[in-house]
Amino acid sequence: MSQNDPPDATLSPENFRAIRDMLADRVGVSLGDDKHYFVVNRLTPLMRTYGLASFAVLVRELRFHARSALWEEVVDVLTVHETSFFRDEAPFCQLRDEIMPAICRDAERDQRTIRIWSAGCSTGQEAYSVAMLLMELSPDVASRARILGSDVSSKVLRSAKLGCFRPMEVDRGLSKRRLHRFFKPVTGTWQAIEPLRAMIDWQHVNLTGSWPILPRFDLVLLRNVMVYFEPSTRDALIQKVHSQLQPSGRLVIGSAESLMGCQHSFRVVSSNGATHYVA
Repeated sequence: MSQNDPPDATLSPENFRAIRDMLADRVGVSLGDDKHYFVVNRLTPLMRTYGLASFAVLVRELRFHARSALWEEVVDVLTVHETSFFRDEAPFCQLRDEIMPAICRDAERDQRTIRIWSAGCSTGQEAYSVAMLLMELSPDVASRARILGSDVSSKVLRSAKLGCFRPMEVDRGLSKRRLHRFFKPVTGTWQAIEPLRAMIDWQHVNLTGSWPILPRFDLVLLRNVMVYFEPSTRDALIQKVHSQLQPSGRLVIGSAESLMGCQHSFRVVSSNGATHYVA
């Protein structure tokens, strides 16, 4: 077919299961049986772009071209990129008042760089929020910190690295004080200032696949990611994260997530309406 011809948007149960199973195998994301329309809605425009006549053709392409640009775009459109600055107030208060000071003391004692990982960071608001907290805590502390922002989507990482956010995005979670301190207006957007951007490294990481060589972290933020994973995938991921932490390193997960029923070696710490986990 040509790119001007509309693809056949009929998605058979067999092809839906094939797409769902390949996505789960590739990035760990589990789509429920109720996501049939979601898959059709998200993938039909992509099929048109690539000149694919039907979902059967798409499935064949995905099976035989597992490292193609098409696969990257499928992952991008079928994964959730919902995020905002300082998302959920209580965890960030706990970060500011308890976790960050403890991490700073540990790093100062051992004379090492503070390392923080924002995993599944989407367009980067969480990583930038952590960077702002560190700069507010102490410019000296911030100068000795490295933040890794990672995601399975290269597209959102390119946006995160640029650090430009639309007015509707900065309105979600950023106070006016922080906006004018840490951002500058750039052609209809607000861009994070260079010292803030310089604190963060961006890297493509598939959390359920093979990881690149990573350092030991003082803090891992794995928030609102595991909700899309099967329990076995979640359990394996938690074990990998634990092994990637410094002794007494901290793990923060989403407010709607829990490690209940998961075999883990973390100590649970709850205070001020939030919970985190200590290795």
